[in-house]
Amino acid sequence: MLKMKLPEKSRGHFLNQTQNVTHPWVATFLVFVGIGIFAIAAFWIKRCKSSSPKHEYSALRLDVGADKVKYERELRDGMYTTCSQYLGNHDRYELRTHLGNIGSRSDKHWFIVQDKKLDAPRLLTLVTLPPSCPIEPSVLTKETVLSLFRSLQHPYIHPVLDVEFWDKGVALVSPLNPSGSLRDIIYNSAWQEEYHYKYHSRGEGLPLRQIQCLGRQILEALLFLKNRHFPPFHHLTSSNIIIQNGVARLAALENPLFGLPPKNGAENVAFGRILYEMTVGYEISSHHHFDVELASFPKIAEVLQLIFKRNLSVEEILRCDLFRGVELRELRGANTSFTMPGDVLELLENVRCVPDKMIINKRHHRGERYKKIYNLVQVTGKTVIQIKKMKEVN
Repeated sequence: MLKMKLPEKSRGHFLNQTQNVTHPWVATFLVFVGIGIFAIAAFWIKRCKSSSPKHEYSALRLDVGADKVKYERELRDGMYTTCSQYLGNHDRYELRTHLGNIGSRSDKHWFIVQDKKLDAPRLLTLVTLPPSCPIEPSVLTKETVLSLFRSLQHPYIHPVLDVEFWDKGVALVSPLNPSGSLRDIIYNSAWQEEYHYKYHSRGEGLPLRQIQCLGRQILEALLFLKNRHFPPFHHLTSSNIIIQNGVARLAALENPLFGLPPKNGAENVAFGRILYEMTVGYEISSHHHFDVELASFPKIAEVLQLIFKRNLSVEEILRCDLFRGVELRELRGANTSFTMPGDVLELLENVRCVPDKMIINKRHHRGERYKKIYNLVQVTGKTVIQIKKMKEVN
């Protein structure tokens, strides 16, 4: 094979051209390598400078979440054991099912029991009594509370059939209604589903005629309670209105009696929130910007404006055109003139002053409840240190 030998001058010229061609690629490569090294160095510097309390905060959040789940599981198991023991040899009620958290309260537990005398299913609600409970549990108090609930018989009041004080709290027996609450109707959800899952998506607004009927029934129930010297009902939500055969029945009357922290403020404002929820299918977020959502319901928008801006009372809301012409067939022939016994009036007098104080200290009470929850869980010294560091970061 012949080999061509270039002259020295030509060979040098060729090498110079090759270097000129490859030099830009080498430079570009070196630039990218430099950028990569700089990025890696910056990442490690930032990581080294990041403070350790943030990692401790994340670990604490996981630890506290796990402790809370553990506590709630132990509490649920304990309540089931308590209910089983009390109803094990009960002459009237038999335990059937322990329901999930069908309500928003952590201080309530729900069971389905069988009334052996009437052969009918009932809902048993076990309520943990808070330290602020104005009622002292006793046999005499039980009879007084039962007498109170009997005096509150009304077509628009959900009845309480039986009351028993247990070591873990008070057990209340009421009718079991498969239709669920007003909120279940709005969100088209099953009443026995977990509270925190069944209201995630928006619901559907109700027809105008149904809104008028249910709204009037709720107002009549509130007015009836007021005439019975019942304390202001600061627990008015769509979840506390049971729907039975299409009729609204106010429930959870035990909440103010036993000093449970209220969910809402004044009755008229709470009613306005429910009226909005029935109309559009979800809860109100602002009292001042709902004109667009209610453009198709001018009468309802007018009433809400009067409630939120002029602070109409329950009696004044009843006189609005929206509710004035609604027929109340359930009140025909209903005997609502029941004389309140003296011991019941005395009990109500002791309870009446509690809600206003609790509304002022609402956040304080909730904070104290969570403190008690975590005090029941074993907290190590390491976790205490993490809590202190977390506060420093915040």
